[in-house]
Amino acid sequence: MIPLLSRDAVRALDAEAVARLGVPSCLLMENAGRGAFELIRERFSERLDDVFIVGGVGQNGGDAWVVARHLLLAGKRPRCVLIGERDKVRGDALLNLTALERLHGPVSQSADAAELAGASLIVDGLFGTGLDRPVTGVYAAAIERINEAWAPRVALDIPSGIDANSGAVLGVAVRAALTVTFAAHKRGLHQHPGAAYAGHVELAHIGVPGTREAEFALIEARDVAAALPLRAADTHKGRGGHVLIVAGAPGRTGASVLAGLGAMRAGAGLVTLCPRAGARAALDAKVLEIMTTDLPAELEAAVGHVREQLEGKHAAVIGPGLGTDEQGGELARRLSLELEKPCVLDADALTAWAGRGGGLRGARGPRILTPHPAEAARVLGSSTEAVQADRYQAAAKLAADTGAVVVLKGARTVIADAAGQVRVCPLDVPALAVAGTGDVLSGVIGALSAQLSPLMAASCGVYLHARAGELAARGDRGLLAHEVADAVPAALQACRAPA
Repeated sequence: MIPLLSRDAVRALDAEAVARLGVPSCLLMENAGRGAFELIRERFSERLDDVFIVGGVGQNGGDAWVVARHLLLAGKRPRCVLIGERDKVRGDALLNLTALERLHGPVSQSADAAELAGASLIVDGLFGTGLDRPVTGVYAAAIERINEAWAPRVALDIPSGIDANSGAVLGVAVRAALTVTFAAHKRGLHQHPGAAYAGHVELAHIGVPGTREAEFALIEARDVAAALPLRAADTHKGRGGHVLIVAGAPGRTGASVLAGLGAMRAGAGLVTLCPRAGARAALDAKVLEIMTTDLPAELEAAVGHVREQLEGKHAAVIGPGLGTDEQGGELARRLSLELEKPCVLDADALTAWAGRGGGLRGARGPRILTPHPAEAARVLGSSTEAVQADRYQAAAKLAADTGAVVVLKGARTVIADAAGQVRVCPLDVPALAVAGTGDVLSGVIGALSAQLSPLMAASCGVYLHARAGELAARGDRGLLAHEVADAVPAALQACRAPA
C-alpha cells in the first residue's frame, strides 16, 4: 500500500530528515525542484520554450525557483513571477530566488493575463501543503488567471488552493494536468475535488527515508493479489465459503440477486439467498447457481430462521432490497446485533440505523457498513454535503461511532475502521454510477469476509469492484450492474498480472 500523509505528517517528515539525519533543508528543496523539472521535461518536452512559472513567498515558491533554474541551465528561458511581497521571502526560498535572479535577472511581480495566455506551459508554485484557509486577494486573482490560460498546468507538491488533508477547494484552486508531489503522497490528492484538480499525480523522491505512516494508505493491485493467492489444485466449494444473503422483499428481489452474483463471482463456494416472505418464487425464477430459502412472516420466527440458516456458513450480507417498513427495519436491526458471523450491512439495513449508529457497538460479530454518502449522513445524523466536504473525516467518525469497518462509497471510495486505519481506492470509474452496482459490491465484500479480516475484505472488495467496472465499462456510462459482477474474476487476474 502507498502511504498517504497529512499536512502535519509532511512537516514532521521533513523536520526529521533535517534534525535526525542532518540533511540540509536547502538540499531537500533542490531535490524537489530538480525532480519536478525532470518529470516536466519528460511529460512536456515539446512545451518548454515558453514556460511561465508562478511562485509564492513560501517554500513552495522556492521549489518553483529551482525548477526555473534548471530550465535555464537546459537552455530555456522561462518567465518567472513572484506573487506577494519580496521581503517576505525567507530561508531556502530566498536562497533559490536570489540564485535564480543572478542567472535570469529580476523576477516580475505581476502575473499579466496576456503573458499567461501566450505561455506554452504554466508551473504553479504559489502554495504548498501548509495552506489551511481560503485563498483571497492577489493570490486568488492569480489562480483565476492561471486557470483561464489555455496552456497545461503543472502543480508543485499540490495544486495551490487544495486542502492537503481533505482535498477540499479553499475558495479557488489551480486546475493542473500534472501534479508532482514530493517525498510522499498527500491525502488531499486522492479525494475529490482535489483529485480532479491534481490531474495525473507523480511522486518525486527528495532524499528522505520513506515514511512508515500507514494509518492512511492507497490500495494497490499487488495488495489484492497478496491477500487472494491462487487456489490450490485440490480446492473445493467448501473452502470458498458459504455466504447467506438476507435481502429482497416482494417486488424488490433484483438487489438480492445482484448481491448473490457479486458473492459468487468473488469466489464464494456457495451462496444462499434468504428473502422476506412472499419473495422466494420470484427469486427462484431468476437464479440458477444460487440456493434460496424464505423468511417466515413473523419477526421472531424470521430472526430464528436466519440464525439457523447461518449455522455452517461463514458470512452474511443484510439489506439489499430488504424493505424500509417497520418490520423490515426491526429485522435488520435485530440481525445486525445478534448474528455472530461477519456481516455486511448495506442499503435498507443502513437506513434502519439512521440516527442510531452507536447502537451497532453492541453487535456480536464483525460488521462492515457500505453506505453511499446519503446513507452515511443518515446514520451520522448529518447531511450529504457535510459528508462529502471531508470524506476521510466522515468515514472515520462513522467507524468510531459504530465500531464497524465503514466503506464510504463514491469516487475514490474510503474504507475506515474503528482503530483509525483508513484505506483509499485510487480508481475513478464514472460508469459505476448506476443502480445495482452497490448491491454487487456488498456481495463481493461478503464473499471476501468469509476468508479475510473485515478491513482487508472491504479493501480488496472495493478495489476488485472498481477494477471490474473499468474492465466491463464501454465508456463513462451505460454499464449494467450484472456486468460488473461478471468482470470480477478478470479483475482479480489483472491484479495478479506482473506490473
